[in-house]
Amino acid sequence: MKGISYRGNHICFGRYALQALEPAWITSRQIEAGRRAMTRNVRRGGKIWVRIFPDKPVTVRPTETRMGSGKGSPEYWVAVVKPGRILYEMGGVAENIARKAISIAADMIQPQTHLNVADNSGARKLMCIRIIGTSNRRYANIGDVIVAVIKEAVPNMPLERSEVIRAVIVRTCKELKRDNGMIIRYDDNAAVIIDQEGNPKGTRIFGAIVRELRQLNFTKIVSLAPEVL
Repeated sequence: MKGISYRGNHICFGRYALQALEPAWITSRQIEAGRRAMTRNVRRGGKIWVRIFPDKPVTVRPTETRMGSGKGSPEYWVAVVKPGRILYEMGGVAENIARKAISIAADMIQPQTHLNVADNSGARKLMCIRIIGTSNRRYANIGDVIVAVIKEAVPNMPLERSEVIRAVIVRTCKELKRDNGMIIRYDDNAAVIIDQEGNPKGTRIFGAIVRELRQLNFTKIVSLAPEVL
């Protein structure tokens, strides 16, 4: 998807807004999940405007079907979003409340979320396809294993662009709350590429990770990390 958004890129109704920085297809379920997260955070105060609408149908054909016979039936609907498009607007609340509510809606890791790669395996950017081990949960947390596709990769490395891999999430913008009251939050969403046995494919880990990964049997990743929180 090329180009930027020339319409719908200005705040029209509220005072604060969430703006897209990358092109994406946002499903109707994702739009509703973000709206609910913002509404719950402001405790029904203020007003929220949804500036995008899922008007593009996505068809899916059943597996093991013959060629021909046209397209499959519409499976879900998406909104085509280009960089610069306003997704949500909010008004009638203080700035700190609006920032927190909008960040919660933006930081949830779900299918089609882009993540940085925190190792030297050769990949740079990933896009989440599916969360392994869950059937109805749409959001991933630290320690969850996902199926992802490589969006950006270093040339002349074993891992190439468009390759489907497994990765474990090691950092999230969504805060991690511990039993002692400590809250840990990172500046980015990041993952480490692993093999079928759960061992990292890279030999170095970049950035700090949390000690909860040791309890999930990712001891090799914890031992390679420069800092464990």
